[in-house]
Amino acid sequence: MIFQTLDDKTECVGLYANQRLHFSPGDFPPNLTATWNYVPYLDAQDIEYASLYLEGKPVEDVIPEYLRDDWEDVNGRIRSFKRSLRLAQVDMNQNCFFDLVPNRFLCDWCEVKNSITEHVLATVPRPERYTFYKEVSKMISEIAHREVKIDRRLVSSFGTSPKFSNQAARILASAPRVCYNQFGTKTGRLTTRPATFPVLTLPKVFRQAIAPQNDYFLELDFNGAEVRTLLGVLEKDQPSDDIHTFHLTQIFKDLSTRSQAKEVFFAWLYGAKNVASSHQLSQLDAYYQKASVLSQCYHDGVVTTPFKKKICDVTPHHALNYIIQSTTAELCLKQFLKLNCLLSRTAFSRVAFLIHDAIVIDMKKEDDHLLDDLLYLMSSTTFGNFQVNVKKGTNLGEMIPWTK
Repeated sequence: MIFQTLDDKTECVGLYANQRLHFSPGDFPPNLTATWNYVPYLDAQDIEYASLYLEGKPVEDVIPEYLRDDWEDVNGRIRSFKRSLRLAQVDMNQNCFFDLVPNRFLCDWCEVKNSITEHVLATVPRPERYTFYKEVSKMISEIAHREVKIDRRLVSSFGTSPKFSNQAARILASAPRVCYNQFGTKTGRLTTRPATFPVLTLPKVFRQAIAPQNDYFLELDFNGAEVRTLLGVLEKDQPSDDIHTFHLTQIFKDLSTRSQAKEVFFAWLYGAKNVASSHQLSQLDAYYQKASVLSQCYHDGVVTTPFKKKICDVTPHHALNYIIQSTTAELCLKQFLKLNCLLSRTAFSRVAFLIHDAIVIDMKKEDDHLLDDLLYLMSSTTFGNFQVNVKKGTNLGEMIPWTK
């Protein structure tokens, strides 16, 4: 049975099925099979989520003509409701959406969404990567329901700063939750949704204002994630030491510092040839066999990563960058899923943020015994053992390295 949920908050349980609104799990029909989006209170049920079939494409791209007017009507009305609630300064984090709008509208809205859901499931092929999308959707939904603890006074202190006043205002106006969009970029890197906490673009000066709900933050991030991914695609061994020091000692003969080696590598990867000499670029070409990677993963303008993600309309100039960036983004998400699974089953600690190739965990001291397991899971990847940097701190801006 196709149905629709009425709110995504765990304390706001409600759905529409059989042309009725249901507000108690005990009243839910027993044969629920498919809906539009994942919500946490459906976690124990085997439900198909039609939105994931679109892989980020706008729903307007797949709506059949006979549903288009109905969709524009209910969608316009829901925007009006939400705009009115914003103007009235109603905190949607503290209220259930279905308590604030008429039941008749909820039924109309859900009926149209049921029809769209049915159409998508019947006409759009189930993505080969559906299971991965579903697990990522669950993880980012869990994160979205955890409030970010912000020192608003510290953020407000930048209100008169010519450089940071606009960012301070946006942070203070945003919902104190991180809501990721898993389809926000072509390469698969996460973005954050508008009007939610912008952790991915947060200037360093504001990081001290972000504190854990528990005892401390633990950050795990890869040393040279994109470089190590490239090594993995080429089936080369992973260096046990810092990746850019490895470059300095094993590839470059005309550089003297790690920072120079790092700069030249990313100039080569991203095509900024004016940063590096032709000799340095040829040294990297020889070691990393760029042509071999492209022959494996790039044909007729389409990138196909080792994880079978396809990116269309890619120019030869950007192909290697897309291959490595996309593969790295998915590799990181796969590692984060493993850590999230461990924590959700055995710990009080929870994932606070995903920041590119880093995961930040809101740790309780009682879970300190899991540090070795977390480090092991993070470092054990599809492409071999990656070196992982570990930091701890009582706020996001003062994280110090941790070693065993």
